[in-house]
Amino acid sequence: MMTFFTKEAYLEGFQSTFEEAEKRSSEDLKVYLNTQIQRLETLVSQICQENFWELLPEILGIDVKMRLVADLIDFENFSDVEILGIAESDYLTYFKELCGYNRSMDPKHSMIFNVV
Repeated sequence: MMTFFTKEAYLEGFQSTFEEAEKRSSEDLKVYLNTQIQRLETLVSQICQENFWELLPEILGIDVKMRLVADLIDFENFSDVEILGIAESDYLTYFKELCGYNRSMDPKHSMIFNVV
C-alpha cells in the first residue's frame, strides 16, 4: 500500500477505477465518483479544529464508498446500478467487516468505525 499525503496521491490510488468507469456505457459511476470527489474537496477545504470531529466521519464515508466502487467495478456481472446500491448500503459497515467484525458485533472504540 502506498502512503499518501496529498489529494493527488490519494486519487492516484483510484486511477484504474476512474479508467474502468470511463469504459462503462452508463455515466452513473462517473457521475457518482465525481460527486464523491467534489464533496471530499469541499469537506477538506472546510475542515478546522472546531469541526474536525463532525467532518471526519463523512470523509471516511466518502473513502469507503470509493473503495467499494473500486472493489466491485472489475466484476462485469455487476451493473452500475448494482455497484452504486452496494456502495450506498454497505459503506457504513465496511471498516467493521474489514477488521473482522460481523454486522451485529460492536467494534472497539476507534474513529475508523465512526462513518456517516
